Amino acid sequence: MGYSWTAGCPVGRSQLRYVRVNFWGFDGRRSRGALVVNASIAPQTAAAFTRLYGLQFRIRQMKPMDSRWGRNPKGPGADDYAAMRADNTSAFNCRYVGGQESSKAYSKHAYGTAIDVNDFENPYVAAGGTVYPDSYFLRRRGPAPGVFSSSGSAAVRAFTTQGLRWGGLWSEPDYQHFDR
Repeated sequence: MGYSWTAGCPVGRSQLRYVRVNFWGFDGRRSRGALVVNASIAPQTAAAFTRLYGLQFRIRQMKPMDSRWGRNPKGPGADDYAAMRADNTSAFNCRYVGGQESSKAYSKHAYGTAIDVNDFENPYVAAGGTVYPDSYFLRRRGPAPGVFSSSGSAAVRAFTTQGLRWGGLWSEPDYQHFDR
């Protein structure tokens, strides 16, 4: 309340679900994290992360978008840029499309139907070529811990077999992003 969700968001709180899942950290240890997603994709989200767990896919951290990230300086919601810099895996955040905040068009994250995984390892290339949060892994798209390397990889298929699409195939690739 008051950060990722505020009055005026395109979905009500009753349409959202808190999903807790296990994941393998970059330290090789089992961890537990949580995402907030739209109720319509909650079962698919749990199934995709269960599959990633089985693959021992590495995730840096997974914390809901809340006060720990601060307020978004470019519109509503929690500060997605701070979460990306921290390599946080997250989903719901009542915010505008990243890199296009002046359009005031709500992102699929604002509806709870999008998930971003390992932002640093799987960057977003915005219009004009700006890379968020960093370009290091943009030049290193091959197999590596926590990287979605191709549409045929088992890690990407963990989501696409659940009916989610991967942003890595877009003309402005968003390698971290899955949505419905």
